[in-house]
Amino acid sequence: MGAFYCAVCRQTDFSGKGHIYGKSHQSRLKVVLVKFLDKVREARRTLKCPQVEKFDASQHEAKFWCYCCEVEVQKHVTDGRVAVLHGGLLEHMSTQEHRKNTNAFWWRNKADHKHKEKFIITEQETDRFKEEVAKALGQYEEKEDTLIKEQAALIRSQEQHRLEVLQALIEVCVPAVKQHLVPSCSSPLNRSSRTSSRRLARVQCRRDVFTVN
Repeated sequence: MGAFYCAVCRQTDFSGKGHIYGKSHQSRLKVVLVKFLDKVREARRTLKCPQVEKFDASQHEAKFWCYCCEVEVQKHVTDGRVAVLHGGLLEHMSTQEHRKNTNAFWWRNKADHKHKEKFIITEQETDRFKEEVAKALGQYEEKEDTLIKEQAALIRSQEQHRLEVLQALIEVCVPAVKQHLVPSCSSPLNRSSRTSSRRLARVQCRRDVFTVN
């Protein structure tokens, strides 16, 4: 018997294709399918209620490994601004290529046929998902618009409050500063001015007397 590489077990077996009937292979296959099915079920829960979120590169650029197609696929769908959670996984599993590869995977690994359809998204499910995604995107945009308006209103309110506080400070502080700068009646400068005025008045009076005489 020739060497046989098993992608599920990730090893080369020299017992040939009889390896796939072995207990070790079937046990490993079960673990792989259970792990894969958990991701599929999580994605399926969003078919009727898609989740749309603001794009976050640390979360929405994740990928998953499709054991049936033996390729890495984008888990979510995004345009760089928003992301549809699990959209990439659902889209991939609805393709004809994935269906063909799933059939081949089941036949090649002698997997239980009653579970095969769980790993395939039908055309009807895909159409319904697209309709729900359109609605979810519309609702997301409305929420974003509302949030932007609320933030703008808050900024205007804060700016108005700042201007009111500034105006109040001006009304209180400016008169006080002016009063501090104008000399009072009892100040030395004011007394000196009054004394000089009286002296000038007396001199002018004397001049008037001499002029009359």
